[in-house]
Amino acid sequence: MGSGLEVMAPAVWFSWLSLTAATLGAADPAAARAGAPPPLRVIGETAKVCQLTGEQDWESGRPTAARTFSRFGLDAADLGYPVEHDGRLILLFGDSWPPPHDGGPAGEVGPDDAVGTTARTAPPTPDDGRCLELEVHHTAARKFAPASIVGPERVKQGFFNVPSGGVSVDSALYAFFWTNHCSAPNPLGKSPGDPLARPRPRPNRDCPETDDRNSVGRSVLARSDDLGRTFSHVVPMPTGFVYATAVNARPQADLPADQRLGVFVFAAPRYRASVPYLAYAPVESFADTATWRFFTGLGPGGQPIWVARDAWNRGRPAAASAAAPSWNPPGEPELFTPKAEIGRSVGELSVTWNRELHLWLMLYGGPGGMLARAARAPWGPWSDPTRILGGEAWLACRMVMTANGCGSRRNYWPGKHQGGKLVSGGLYAPFLLNRYTTAAGVDSHGSRTCTIYWLVSTWNPYQVSVMRTTIWAEPPR
Repeated sequence: MGSGLEVMAPAVWFSWLSLTAATLGAADPAAARAGAPPPLRVIGETAKVCQLTGEQDWESGRPTAARTFSRFGLDAADLGYPVEHDGRLILLFGDSWPPPHDGGPAGEVGPDDAVGTTARTAPPTPDDGRCLELEVHHTAARKFAPASIVGPERVKQGFFNVPSGGVSVDSALYAFFWTNHCSAPNPLGKSPGDPLARPRPRPNRDCPETDDRNSVGRSVLARSDDLGRTFSHVVPMPTGFVYATAVNARPQADLPADQRLGVFVFAAPRYRASVPYLAYAPVESFADTATWRFFTGLGPGGQPIWVARDAWNRGRPAAASAAAPSWNPPGEPELFTPKAEIGRSVGELSVTWNRELHLWLMLYGGPGGMLARAARAPWGPWSDPTRILGGEAWLACRMVMTANGCGSRRNYWPGKHQGGKLVSGGLYAPFLLNRYTTAAGVDSHGSRTCTIYWLVSTWNPYQVSVMRTTIWAEPPR
């Protein structure tokens, strides 16, 4: 999701795959709260179903089902956040190749984010040769047509400025766009008491840490009425809602009545260096953030505490700078408390209501790989994390490049060799494809099992693949 200057970030994810299962399963203070479900369990092993993007499957060299380069001019991409909308699945990809703009700071302007769609409702299989039956918005000249924000407000949509998620509300498609973010950001440390604080500029990185270009960025909400080709009605996101996505509770089947509050918005304030916040918006006024209510912790009986936007913003002074605390969120807004600071690392995330398990699921990248948490309500308490992918020996040269290469397999970052070593691949952006979730059964004790399908990006290759995992959830205690 960058120009190649971001290359170290996914490498950090990949290095975490060596952490032990004991690290993941250690006691989590949030899970100790009454009502947290037990950690999910993976049945068998997560498997690759198909490579979604690109012209050739990186592992086999055979044509992909979509052949996205010859058909749509899309050579490579990442992300692909899925949004159910108007009977179709809209996929919001990140920085897509070849980008229709120059590099450097000008390359941060864009746009360069491809948009895919599919009407397929049957779960994909490795053998049917169709994958998701992906189509990509494109021009008559077979070049992909990026999602473009139109209107008076100028929004950066280039390198490392990407759609982070989306939601369908009242027949309109909405997307969250992360913007004003440098393509070569300075490293972000953990800062839960001051999540919007910017790091000091470094002389070897072109990121001045100004409002226009910085390492934290900001987010806007925009609306599309043409299946993601163009977006307008830009609205700045509330304080701290930087890398965001959402779930519309209204159409969710079997959701408890007290959770049908409207649209739940989840957001990490500090990309890959924080824990998500939560808000809800009435469906009728979703685009008006003045009507949103913000989660600030659990009260008596595990009930959520909500505050209005004015109270949420109260910790932000009129003139904030990188040298002084910019904002301290009220209450205890983080959705879970990791055992160690390394777990305060959520960036790309996906949250859905899983009808088969009767649980909310959250997927994200963190220590150990791609992680899953479960909760009975979107405000939690959330379970301890379960690793669903990461550390398996079979990943090397089947899904990800190694530092020593993988024979004749394509190297997507040929200009980034260091000391003769290649850029290793890594796992990130695990996004649930909820329409393909399949029930696998309920046993006599009330334990539920289902198979989930989800997307993952691998950096090198710079592509997106469809994965399949069977998970088991214990009955309520």
